[in-house]
Amino acid sequence: MKHREKYERLLKNSNGQYRYQFNWVGGGFNDIWAKNITEFKKELKRQFGNSNLSVNYNTLHKATESSAKSWDRAGDMSCW
Repeated sequence: MKHREKYERLLKNSNGQYRYQFNWVGGGFNDIWAKNITEFKKELKRQFGNSNLSVNYNTLHKATESSAKSWDRAGDMSCW
């Protein structure tokens, strides 16, 4: 069995939801808090159902603390 050098825990809020991060087809990125992929899809439809945006599911992942920090940093830089 291979030993993991470093294991980083996934971000989870007090409601038991994970932070799912993803890119949009054609550019841009976003995140949604959900307990599982089914809840993610429902929340995606609730928040963005009337838009013509499409998720690039190849980029969908649960966030760790370090990935969330870099994601937020990139978002902050794109706002300026």
